[in-house]
Amino acid sequence: MSKPADRHDCATTGPLFSRNKMKLGVFGLNVSSAGAITTSPDRHRISWPQNVRLVRMAEEAGIEAAVPFARWRGFGGATNPWGESFETFTWAAGLAAVTSRIALVCTVNMMTMPVVAAAKQVSTIDHISNGRAVMNVVAGWMETEMKMFGVGALGHAERYAQGAEWMEALTKLWTLDEPFDLHGKYMTVEGGFQLPKSVQTPRPPLMNAAFSATGHAFAARWADIAFISPNPDKPESAVEQVAALKAKAAEQGRDMQVWVATSIAGAPTSEAARAYVEHYSGALIDREAVENFTRLMMGGTNMPDEQKAVMLRHVAAHIGGYPLVGSYQEIADKIGALADAGVDGLCLTWMDYERGLPDFIGNILPLMEKAGLRLPAGTGADA
Repeated sequence: MSKPADRHDCATTGPLFSRNKMKLGVFGLNVSSAGAITTSPDRHRISWPQNVRLVRMAEEAGIEAAVPFARWRGFGGATNPWGESFETFTWAAGLAAVTSRIALVCTVNMMTMPVVAAAKQVSTIDHISNGRAVMNVVAGWMETEMKMFGVGALGHAERYAQGAEWMEALTKLWTLDEPFDLHGKYMTVEGGFQLPKSVQTPRPPLMNAAFSATGHAFAARWADIAFISPNPDKPESAVEQVAALKAKAAEQGRDMQVWVATSIAGAPTSEAARAYVEHYSGALIDREAVENFTRLMMGGTNMPDEQKAVMLRHVAAHIGGYPLVGSYQEIADKIGALADAGVDGLCLTWMDYERGLPDFIGNILPLMEKAGLRLPAGTGADA
C-alpha cells in the first residue's frame, strides 16, 4: 500500500530536508585520523573543544549535518587510526546543547546496543536539540570490536535479519501509543513503550550506509537517507546506483535521499591538490595500519601485488571515500556531476579537518552556490 503524499515515513522538518539541491554533512570528525591513514603531523586529532569549534563552523556555513563514526578500536600501526573516538550518542547530545541549526547524528551498530536504550537516547537528543536528531544505523562486522561486546559471529544476511527486527522495534517505540511485544529470532521486547516521544513526529530520520544488495534492500525498507559508493574511475556509475536504490525504495512506497561519502583535497590548482595528496599518502603512509584496515574492513588483501599497491594507496589517502581531488572549480564541477546523477547529499572528510573544512567553506561552497547547488547560508534554505 502506498504511503501518504510525501511518501516519507519520518519527519521532514529537520535540517536534512533543507531546500539545498546538494546537502552536506561533516563526517567522522569524532574519530582520530578519520580522513586518511597517514603519519603526517597534520592528520586529524580529536579534542572536545576542537569538535565543538568545527561543528559550529559548519553550522555557520549552512552545512546540514555532523555525522560521526561509531568506532571502538583502531587499526594499530604507528598511528592507530580511529583508535581515539568520542561515543556518538553522548557526542550528539553535547553538541545539541551548543548548536542551534545543524542536524546531530548518532551512529550505532545494531548488534552492540539494546534497541530500547537507543530509541530513548535519540528521543532525548531530539528534545535537547529541538528536533535535530538523526540516527545512523549500521550492521558492519569488525571482529575486534564485536568481541568487546560479546557478540557472536553472524553472517552477512543474518546481520541484516537481526537489524530488521531491531528496526521494527525502534520504529514502534518511537511511534506507538500503546505497549507492544516483539518475539523475533534475534531479539525479544515485551511491553515495549517509550515516553516522551521525539520532537520530530512521527519519528526522527534514519540513515544507513550499506553497499551490498542485501544492505540496499534493508536501506530501501527502513532508511530515509542511504549511501552509494560510485566507482571513482567511472563517475557515471553514480547514475545507475542512484536509480537502483531509489527504485528499491519506490517499490516499498517510500522516498529516500541518496548520499555519497567523499574525501576532499582541494587547492587553487589541480597540480597543487594532487601534490598535497601525494605528500601525505606517499612516503608518509602508515602501511601497517593501512593493511590492517584493508584486512578488517575491506575483505582482506589476497589480491595481486600491483592491485594491492593501488588499493593501499587509495585507502591511505581516502579511507574508502569517493575522492574529490583537484582545483576548487574541478571539485565543484565533480559535485555538480554527482547532483546531476541524482545524488542528494555528501558526507565530507579531510586528512586535516582544521585546514580542510575552512578551505571548503571559503573556496568551494561559493562555487556550489554559483552553480545553483546551494543557497547562501542564512537565506532560507532551512526545511
